[in-house]
Amino acid sequence: MDLQNDHSIINLQFMKITGFYQLLISSDASKLFNINIYKIAFIVQILLVTFAAIMGIFSIYSCRNNVNQIIHYIIVIFAIYFAVFKYKFIIQNSKTIWDCMHMMSTNCLSYNDHTKEIFKIARTRSSSLILISFSLWSSIVLYWSLSAILIDNSYLKIKYENIVYKYRSNAIGLVFPVTDTFYNKYFLVFYTIESVLLICWGQMMWVFDILMISICISIEYQLKTIADSYSLLGLKDNHLTYNNKTNKSTKKIKAILDLEILIQDQQNIFVKMKNMYQILKPVVLIQLAAESFQIILHACMILKLYFDGSKSPTIFLKLLFPEITYLCHLFLTCYLFSIVNEQKESMNFALYNSNWTDMDIKFKKLLLLTMRVNNAENLKMKISINRIVNMQMFADVMHITYSIVSVMMKNYSK
Repeated sequence: MDLQNDHSIINLQFMKITGFYQLLISSDASKLFNINIYKIAFIVQILLVTFAAIMGIFSIYSCRNNVNQIIHYIIVIFAIYFAVFKYKFIIQNSKTIWDCMHMMSTNCLSYNDHTKEIFKIARTRSSSLILISFSLWSSIVLYWSLSAILIDNSYLKIKYENIVYKYRSNAIGLVFPVTDTFYNKYFLVFYTIESVLLICWGQMMWVFDILMISICISIEYQLKTIADSYSLLGLKDNHLTYNNKTNKSTKKIKAILDLEILIQDQQNIFVKMKNMYQILKPVVLIQLAAESFQIILHACMILKLYFDGSKSPTIFLKLLFPEITYLCHLFLTCYLFSIVNEQKESMNFALYNSNWTDMDIKFKKLLLLTMRVNNAENLKMKISINRIVNMQMFADVMHITYSIVSVMMKNYSK
């Protein structure tokens, strides 16, 4: 199966730019030693950022007497391994993801009288959200990279055996096993290395967002399209019934057949939805936990630097950009699953809005059975038995963060 851009609910260009689409469609992709070259590229990116994580551990050892730097490297290592986990998930589940991507096509539904304009809205909306995601991650990459060039008089001081080594501040600020003289002399080389590592990290975070946004928007608008067709059952041909004396029994039979096809379409989307939720659940769970931890940690670091009297705007902004990004991204994640939940819950309302009062008993029984099945289908993204991923979860994280920040401010003010 090849997902054509003309029949796709989401904009495939973003997937193709990052190589994500070519990774999934492995049968048609270029190969090196019988291995998908895009899979090789993804693995190379994993190895590169893993190297950054290893250097982060070495940096912690080198700056073991500097608490602020240790926390900085912990944040960096945590973010790196989170990105690696996402990429590893995509590579391992590429076949399952590709099988479920059929629901991103307008040809996924069997019913022929759907309102096609809804799919155009879906593509525009998915493109906008993907660009927002790109802006979030690129803001970190761009500022962290430029900060090392724009400010050339900032140095990381490391004291070892009564000798102070001064390394010029870099994009990530990793400590390499070289002397400060050698590092400062070839600073541009190390700057290029760290900038490439940042770009790889940013792309890894963005690629998973493309997948998550595409899945959620596809599910929402496929269900929205089905709901729209549900609400029009028995209403489309009303003018024919009275003006052209159309046979009422034929119209009722057609309504029953249309309802059966729409029910099949809905169940097919639910099956795809269930499969994607099963493989996405571990990643979403870790993502929510990791981003909540990062939001709280960044907020604490910003407060600590403020009360410690740090006047460097560069350091503040290097913490502020990730803080804003993680806040917006957590909101985006909770928002996406909330709109899917809301659309799924609205299916029965769409059924009720159909012209069921003019239909025979068979149509009414089928409609009532569908409503009961919909009520019984508790298909939602959950991180535990009772915890659903929705906007309430985002509010809870904000409440916890505010409580911790309030306690810290009280302690510092004493």
